[in-house]
Amino acid sequence: MDLITLDFETFYANDFTLSRMTTEEYIRDPRFETIMCGFKVNDQKSYWVDGPDVRQELHKLEVDANSVLCHHAHFDGLILSHHYGVRPKVWLDTLSMARAFLGQKVPMGLGKLAERFGVGHKGHEVEDAKGKRRAQFSGSQLQRYGGYCCNDIDLTYDIFHKMIGAFSKGELKIIDMVIRMFTEPMFVLNRPLLEDYALDLRADKSGALLQAGVQLTDVMSNDKFAAALEALGVMPPTKISPTTGKETWAFAKTDKAMEALAEHPDDLVQLLVAARLKNKTTIAETRAIRMIGMSQRGSAPVYLKYSGAEQTHRLSGGDKMNWQNMGRGGKIRDAVEAPDGQVCVVGDSSNIEARVLCWLACQDDAIRIFDLADKKLGPDVYCTMAERIYNRPINKKDHPAERQLGKTAVLGLGYGMGGAKFVQAVRTMAKQIIDETTAKMVVDIYRSTHPKVVELWKRAETALGHIAKGNEGIAVDERGIVRTTKQGLMLPNGLEIKFPDLQHKPGRGEDSGWSYWDGRARSKIYGGKVVENIIQALARIVVMDQTVQINKYLPVGLSVHDEAVAVTDEDDGPDALQFVEDAMRVRPTWAPDLPLNSEGGFHNSYGKAKT
Repeated sequence: MDLITLDFETFYANDFTLSRMTTEEYIRDPRFETIMCGFKVNDQKSYWVDGPDVRQELHKLEVDANSVLCHHAHFDGLILSHHYGVRPKVWLDTLSMARAFLGQKVPMGLGKLAERFGVGHKGHEVEDAKGKRRAQFSGSQLQRYGGYCCNDIDLTYDIFHKMIGAFSKGELKIIDMVIRMFTEPMFVLNRPLLEDYALDLRADKSGALLQAGVQLTDVMSNDKFAAALEALGVMPPTKISPTTGKETWAFAKTDKAMEALAEHPDDLVQLLVAARLKNKTTIAETRAIRMIGMSQRGSAPVYLKYSGAEQTHRLSGGDKMNWQNMGRGGKIRDAVEAPDGQVCVVGDSSNIEARVLCWLACQDDAIRIFDLADKKLGPDVYCTMAERIYNRPINKKDHPAERQLGKTAVLGLGYGMGGAKFVQAVRTMAKQIIDETTAKMVVDIYRSTHPKVVELWKRAETALGHIAKGNEGIAVDERGIVRTTKQGLMLPNGLEIKFPDLQHKPGRGEDSGWSYWDGRARSKIYGGKVVENIIQALARIVVMDQTVQINKYLPVGLSVHDEAVAVTDEDDGPDALQFVEDAMRVRPTWAPDLPLNSEGGFHNSYGKAKT
């Protein structure tokens, strides 16, 4: 199999560019035009082919039967599949690799990467191509642009070989799978459902304004919103901006002051804050509108970033569409459907983070709880935690609120969270209100019943000192699964959790303790946070490796946190579900005694597949 490095140069203009449009929208737009495409076969000299001749060249090179390397393969890949019907045997992508290799906040442009790796410099001829159709290029202009394109290909090829040694075959398969979710989309979108949802959101916003008795401008403008609060006798909250260092309004949804105002004793204040948040928070409406547009252009390409989540190498959303954050039980999920005659098969890894945490910490009694629950011989871990909190028997059917508090404790307290933050976690995750005294009691119960987890936090804190000193190979955990490197921690899949320029500042001030350079600013780190990074990274390895195995036999079109979503024929739904659930119980070679379980379902609608 040959390695073909390729790069498309396409028409763009001020009103037709990726800075204004999504990748999917740009490529499927009627204005799209291929100016040229550059090629490099293995290590041979790169060359470019004129736009009208690209289809013939793709056929000549038998691209379908070979590996293709690009920088931002989502872009070039959707062009290949949508405009030329070409689907390579293997996808490789330097943009995806660079996120894992260098860190998520490092500049990822081809030019910046070329300079970092010392392989050359990117040209500027693309700037002269703005607004020019293929027919408007003179011969000399086309030659110069072709030289620019070939240089990009050579840079991509050289950068790839600077990084490839750090990637296992398994990780490369994940990159290939993630790119195909976008370039070979499997889902269709229910446009009428999305349109109804968008109308509901607009009505909800209008209703909030009417209830509060204010105009849209009163809540959209920070200064007018502050004045409206003052008129109700409330001092508008402020904060110090982390960007400018100056005082600014604390009106964000996540600001604690706004959370407090949402529960203000004065109902008018509550209504005003609700109107502000509903009309400022337009993510759901924007997503619905984008998906409506996508449904008009065809099937739904799922854009996910390999190693997009900071530190943990988890997938993240991209292309102005976060498929990782659609919310359970909502109409957005319901609107994602398999084609007629097919079903979405969903497998969900049960309590994967909590399991990995207790296993890595050697908290054997907790592992036994998971094992017995999986065998239907005891209550689940959330009920067990709730029983410790309430000091009485708890079951899922009769005590949903108590179990939800236990679930919040299990999921929230494993990384060193204190009482004050747990109060907020319970409000967000369990939709309950507890005081700090109760929160502290729950925290104490968790820590006293999970002493090995607490010990793991301390070991992780010690590991930071070893990293700062450049001590390699020091085990963070008793099992020796995660070990220190010169700038972070080595994971069992060969990827690193990086803490570049790790420094410790003594004292008790806000900026004391450990911090590292994340590519943009100094970021605080401590034992509990290190453990959180490790557990999420290990859980990601488990689920992604399982998903790759599923993908061998059932095409996986979407991965959402701990879920794998495949598509198959309707008649094969029951067997496919059994296969997916079995696959998600397979233990990794580095954790043969890690108890895993899975639950799932199937339905034409993704949102209704697992209830």
